[in-house]
Amino acid sequence: MRQADDYVLLGLLAAGLVETGRRLQRLADVVPSEPRARGAFSPQWREGVTQLWWRFQDVGRPAPRNDYAVLDLCRLPFGEWPVELGVAASDRESALIDGGAVSEFALEAARVRHGDVEGQLVEQRLFQELMLVARSNTRPGRTAQDGYVRLRRLLIEHPVLSDLEVAALEQEFPERPADGEPYVMAFVRAAYERRPAEDGIDLVACGECRIPLPYAYGQPVCGTPGCATQPETLHLETLGFYWVLHRAVRRFIHGAGVFELRVFKELKRLGLDPDLWAAMDALDVSFAVDREGRRYWGTNEKDWESPGLLARSFSWPRAPACDRRFLVIPTHRARPTYLRDLEAELVGRLPADLKVEVVSEKRLLTLVAKEHRAQGRRR
Repeated sequence: MRQADDYVLLGLLAAGLVETGRRLQRLADVVPSEPRARGAFSPQWREGVTQLWWRFQDVGRPAPRNDYAVLDLCRLPFGEWPVELGVAASDRESALIDGGAVSEFALEAARVRHGDVEGQLVEQRLFQELMLVARSNTRPGRTAQDGYVRLRRLLIEHPVLSDLEVAALEQEFPERPADGEPYVMAFVRAAYERRPAEDGIDLVACGECRIPLPYAYGQPVCGTPGCATQPETLHLETLGFYWVLHRAVRRFIHGAGVFELRVFKELKRLGLDPDLWAAMDALDVSFAVDREGRRYWGTNEKDWESPGLLARSFSWPRAPACDRRFLVIPTHRARPTYLRDLEAELVGRLPADLKVEVVSEKRLLTLVAKEHRAQGRRR
């Protein structure tokens, strides 16, 4: 019980930091770890500080004296706090503030504790626009699911579009209301922001995930989790402007999609014919492991810093039915301690009849290759 309480406590402090950071960014050019006024702190922060005070009282230790002392504590890894927090071993190295900014752990904790309103709004609006385009442009040989996958892949593989590419999208998805432009343009505007560029433009982009590269500490930084930034010049032929993914779409859709698409492509290299986002994203990647299509495996790819928080947010859909189910962790996260912690945290959180195997992406591919070879021998 104490472990659950400590994640709740950290979630409150994290949600408070996230909201306080948003207020401060609107009010002044300061970082979340250096607020200028007491009134900048959010109600979630106040509740978290109160619970933290009681947590110290429970073990007979003096609590932090004020908000600034709590902020200093938030900079420390959890394993260095004066109170022993009941968190997964892999999480003891994390902190709520990293380098003067809200940490990745804190963003995840705030999402689990209070839900991510921004993320939900972004995903809901995009899903509505995407489904309208996919359903209105069905035709013989292309289902709504086909259109969904095509446009979802566009967000991942083409985070930058020229106006000529957008014009080609209008030709590919021509359906429109009686008195307006094609539905696909509303989708483009929901996902991308337009920037001027006459007669072409050269951008410095990541050669792996195609994101235009901002600079941090004098070096180009991609920001996509697990991506080794490889700068290269990206030339776009344009007539008057180009389109770049909105920051929120990058954070909530593109980053996760890069991992999902990588697993999909690796499975294809093994000779399988996998499905992307089956049943409109019920699963991430799924596939038949036998030629007859009688044995169906499903995967959900998750790239979280915290195994404890991932376990608290994770669920598995009842449909489509799968013979084996895998929660796949990317290589840059899949330390043995992380995988063990995640398995332990998942115990009792899923229905007993839904067995989900926790694997690294490398382990998944090994299992699939082994099964594929066995199928070949049986044939």
